[in-house]
Amino acid sequence: MRRLFAGPALLLALSALAPVAPAQGGYVTKKHPSRGIDFRQPKRWDKLPVQPTEEWVRFQLLEPVPEKERDRRRLQPKIEIIDIPYVSDPAPVTGAPEEPSDEPKEPAPAPAPEPEDEEGESEDTDEEEEAEEEKPPPPPINSWERYLERKMKGWKAELVDELRPRGTRDEVWTREVYHLSRGSRGGGDEGGRRRGRSERSTRRAGYAYVWNMPRKRTVVVFGQCAVDDLDELEPIFEEVGTELRLYEPDLREDERWRKRYAQKGYRAIDYRTPVRIEAMEDGWKVEDTENYIVVYNTSDQPLVRRIVKDLEDIREKYVELFPPSGPIEAVSTVRVCSGMEEYYSYGGPRGSAGYWYDVTEELVLPDATVREKGEKTDKSNTFIILYHEAFHQYIHYSAGKLAPHSWFNEGYGDYFSGADISGGKVKKIGPNPWRVATIKKAVEDRKHVPLAELIRYEQRDYYRNAGLCYAEGWSLIYFLNTSKEALRHEVWSQILTVYFETLKASWAEQLARLEEEGKEEDATAKLAAQKEAREAAVDAAFDGVDIWELQKAWMEFVAQIPDPKGRR
Repeated sequence: MRRLFAGPALLLALSALAPVAPAQGGYVTKKHPSRGIDFRQPKRWDKLPVQPTEEWVRFQLLEPVPEKERDRRRLQPKIEIIDIPYVSDPAPVTGAPEEPSDEPKEPAPAPAPEPEDEEGESEDTDEEEEAEEEKPPPPPINSWERYLERKMKGWKAELVDELRPRGTRDEVWTREVYHLSRGSRGGGDEGGRRRGRSERSTRRAGYAYVWNMPRKRTVVVFGQCAVDDLDELEPIFEEVGTELRLYEPDLREDERWRKRYAQKGYRAIDYRTPVRIEAMEDGWKVEDTENYIVVYNTSDQPLVRRIVKDLEDIREKYVELFPPSGPIEAVSTVRVCSGMEEYYSYGGPRGSAGYWYDVTEELVLPDATVREKGEKTDKSNTFIILYHEAFHQYIHYSAGKLAPHSWFNEGYGDYFSGADISGGKVKKIGPNPWRVATIKKAVEDRKHVPLAELIRYEQRDYYRNAGLCYAEGWSLIYFLNTSKEALRHEVWSQILTVYFETLKASWAEQLARLEEEGKEEDATAKLAAQKEAREAAVDAAFDGVDIWELQKAWMEFVAQIPDPKGRR
């Protein structure tokens, strides 16, 4: 995951944009024909999308956090609707079955003795021990019990009710209700009473309403909250669980959108179709472009129109500067959340302003527009985030699904955040307003990271001091792209080009080697190969560079960068 870290002042400003939730009042029915589930949602609860990598949780409902701190609960109540399709356990492998026969069988020959080494041990001992250590894969999750055991570690469940089955003669759903608990108990002793509400409230309580059609499907409504809030919230959990409507998924919408995409000539139809249908059923709106599918939950239509246009415009600049190693067929989701709270609830790391996650092929950001009464609306933060994360998405595929060093990756992301786009073109790229003050102060106080170290930082090193490293990585890229001294220098002017071209070539060699060794699916070997490719790129890029001379020129350049916010 590539994250865009923001400064404390910006995060404070963005956090203030979270909307105030309306008062609770009844339920609204949400229909999801493509998944075969309709449910009743508490009106004031938020329904948030679920990560694409999630296999079983289909829906997630959250009670909004009250604006006033005194009104907030210790744990935010949540409801998950879990859909577990039944799959049979694999049959045990016992060898090929024999044909039945009435003829007498000859006794099997006695096994030959194993050859022994000089110490009298079998030569196959090590292999046998390795075979014993290789455990068979666990059975599939095909029931509530297995889901509870494997995906809800630490929870204890108690069956409290078995309800009358529902359904037809051909399709009968059994129903059960469980109470669950997780966490240490405050206890009933005097010490426990002294600890009182503070400790008890941090314990989790759960309520599970389980629908099961044997050997076909299990659907669970699982509500969780602090133990002290269960009495208040259990009726809500029960209402959602009781009023589920379950049926065979309706695939007509899937077929309709596949035909429409084919008629319009869009690629990646298998990717676009489920993203669009699930987003629309979740109440989000969708726009398609040649290279992206934009899913959004903001009512600011002019903002969305600009996002859709700018994504393709700035991509042309990425392609111009970083020609891909091969055709890029992938299409990515760009998810624009309504604000910071929705962004965090969807998986945005705290302290970040946006992220690109290659596993889900999603670029996620909030509508970070600053709307203050009496002040001009400021949409610049949203586009700073968008241009940064869109670069991560592009460079991932351009380099052959490999992330460059963070100084290059995050530095260029922040570099493009200063883009000025008009008339369908990137007209100019100025300083990133989020980074200037930080790096100027660090250089002035001589507290920057030496460039010799920064250029070899892996992501974990970079994130240890994210605020400084992001600012320094940006300033190095900005220096190499805009400084007259750097652009005129015979060696310095080639650093960025040599780095990227070597990265692509080295990674292609590493992939060929992994395939030759049969290790292309070996995660450990792949990570090591990625690091080798990055090291080869940085070695080539800085070959012949006097890093201390470069650092001196960079520091002098940083001191002269004008602060876009007018700070001295």
